[in-house]
Amino acid sequence: MKTLNDLKKLFIGGISALTLVAAIACTGTAEPTESVSSQEPDATQQLAVSDDGGPTGPPSNVAQNEDSNSTGDDLFGEIENPTSESIPAAFDGESDDGPIGEASPEVIEPAPASPELTAIDIVTAQEEHLTALYEQTVQSVVFIVTGSLQGVGSGSGFVWDDEGHVVTNYHVVQGATTLVVKFFNGREYRADIVAFDPAADLAVIKLIDVEHELVPLTIGSSDELRTGQSVIALGNPFGEEFTMTTGIVSAITRTLDSGFSQYSIPSVVQTDAAINPGNSGGPLLDIFGAVIGVNTQIKSETRQSSGVGFAVPVDLVKRVVPSLIEFGEHTYALMGISGEEVGLQHRETLGLPGDVTGAYVTRTTPDGPADFAGVRGDTGTQTTGRQFDGDVIVSINSIRMKSMDDLIGYLALNTAPGEEIVLGVFRNGVEIAIPMVLGARPSVA
Repeated sequence: MKTLNDLKKLFIGGISALTLVAAIACTGTAEPTESVSSQEPDATQQLAVSDDGGPTGPPSNVAQNEDSNSTGDDLFGEIENPTSESIPAAFDGESDDGPIGEASPEVIEPAPASPELTAIDIVTAQEEHLTALYEQTVQSVVFIVTGSLQGVGSGSGFVWDDEGHVVTNYHVVQGATTLVVKFFNGREYRADIVAFDPAADLAVIKLIDVEHELVPLTIGSSDELRTGQSVIALGNPFGEEFTMTTGIVSAITRTLDSGFSQYSIPSVVQTDAAINPGNSGGPLLDIFGAVIGVNTQIKSETRQSSGVGFAVPVDLVKRVVPSLIEFGEHTYALMGISGEEVGLQHRETLGLPGDVTGAYVTRTTPDGPADFAGVRGDTGTQTTGRQFDGDVIVSINSIRMKSMDDLIGYLALNTAPGEEIVLGVFRNGVEIAIPMVLGARPSVA
C-alpha cells in the first residue's frame, strides 16, 4: 500500500513538473500564431508537445479522456519511467520577422510629376510645330501661272505623285493654253493638262522634264473630320507665293455648287482659314500635314476672305484623281431623283414621326434607276404645287440618311455605276426596302 502511495506522489510530481516546463517554454519571445485555437481556455498548455511529436492536452483532460471504468492500477500502469526532461516548445528558436525565402518587399516609386507648362511654353510649342510643318510640306506646293485668250491667271496646286502629276482646281486651268509651274526651291517647269472633272472642280496637270526630286504630300482622310479640328491652308493668294494660313474646320457634310455642273460637290469641308483668290487648288492640311481637302471657293461679297472658305473633301479627290490619270474622266453613280431635306412641313403633312430624317423625293427621272426601281416622287406640278405624296429615303444599305446632302455624299463617295444598293423608304407610315441598280451620270465635255 505504501508503494502505491509513493507511486501516486511520484506521478503527480512528474505531471506538475511537465506542466511547469511547458509553461516556461511557451513564455519565450515567439508569439503564438493564429493557428492556435481561440476556443481553448489555456493557450500555454496547447503549445506543449509529447515526446513523439504529438500535441498533449492539460493533465485534467488526460483523466477525462480515459475510460471511466478503468482502475487506478490500470491508469498508473500506463506510466513508465516518468522523466523531468524539458519538452521542446512548438515555437522554440529565434523569431524571424523577415520575408520568407528570397522574396523582398515591393518598392512603389511615386510617378514623376508632370512639368507645368506656362502660356509661353504652349505658344512656343505651337509655333515650332507649325514652322516645322510648313518647312516639311511647302516643297510639295506649287504656284501655277496660266496663259489663255483671256489673259494671265494664277492659282495653286500640289504634287500628287513622283511621276510629275499635280492636282489643282478645274477653274484654275480652264481654257489655259500655257502652264508654268513654280516650286518653293525656285525651279520652274512647263506642264500639260491631263484631265479634269468640272463637277468636282478638280484637274490634273503633268510637269514636263522635271530636274529635281518630287515629294508628294501625304494624303489623309476627310471621313472622320470633326468640327473644331485645326487646319492649315497653303497657296498663293493674290499671287503672294507660298503663303500659309491657319484655322479650324467650321463645318462638314455640306454640298456646294461647283459652278460648272448641274451636280453639287458633296461633303465639302468648310473652314475659317483665310482663303483668297490664288489659293484655289492648294491643299488644306490637318495638323499632321496630311491633305484633307483641295481649296476651291469662298463666300464673300468682296472677293476676299470673309472666314467662309470651302475645300473639296480629300475622300472625293482620292476617287476622282486616279480615274482622271488612268481613264481621262471620272464617272459618278446616278440614282435619278431630285429631292430636298425633310423639314417641319413634310412632317406635318406626311404625318412623319419625329425621328424620321432623310431626303424627300420631289421627282424621279423618267425611266431612270429610281423610277425603274419603283421609287415615288411628288406628283405635284408647278401649277398645283407640292402634293406631299412622295417617298422619303431614310437609308442606303442600312446607313441612315439625315438629309439630301447625306444622300448626295454617300452616292459620290461610296458607290459606283452598276452597283446594286438597297434603299430604306418611308411610305404610308411604314419603312420598306427597295433594291436598286445605280446608273451613271452623263459625261461632261
